[in-house]
Amino acid sequence: MLYTFNGSEDIAHSYLICRFGHCLLIDPSYDYESIMMKLGDQILDGILLTHAHSDHAGLIHLFNVPIYINEMDVALLFEDKYNGFSKENPRPYKRKDLQFKFVNDLDKIPLADQEVICYHTPGHTKGSLSFLFQKYLFTGDTLFKGSVGRHDLYSGNLFDLKRSILRLIDEIDSNVMIKPGHDEESTVRIERKMNPFYIKWKKQGKI
Repeated sequence: MLYTFNGSEDIAHSYLICRFGHCLLIDPSYDYESIMMKLGDQILDGILLTHAHSDHAGLIHLFNVPIYINEMDVALLFEDKYNGFSKENPRPYKRKDLQFKFVNDLDKIPLADQEVICYHTPGHTKGSLSFLFQKYLFTGDTLFKGSVGRHDLYSGNLFDLKRSILRLIDEIDSNVMIKPGHDEESTVRIERKMNPFYIKWKKQGKI
């Protein structure tokens, strides 16, 4: 079961994936009440963070569960100069209140009788992750419908982003649905045919 909590340009989409009464929450950004309503009496096993920007992590302190994150993005959660938090939008969590589980490329996170596969997809941030579960690929701010994430922010890198985009679109099954951090969903097949960044970088050859 997949529940989507639609965000906007400024607030990321959040996703709740559930199986046999166990759930994982991806990028909890806002709307705590709706998330709790969908969770109901199911058990939340953890939070998955695609990266450490404020518009993806605003609610992480409200759930007493492990937070799965790439180690290279942990410091960014507390670097308010770079993560999007500010005096007007203060960071609501403290490090001592959070429990982290570091995940790396191709690590697997259990969900009932199945697993979520982690892909380290740096470029938007150094520790950006994408998560594959069943027929869904949660790409955060790495891959969008017809576009890609910004690489000009702190810890972003164009070289890394190119490699991440080529890897995802080349390696993931074409029928998989792309669930991004913002904007509309897509499929790997559509992005393989239509994404101008992928097409350009693919023509440029191996990086």
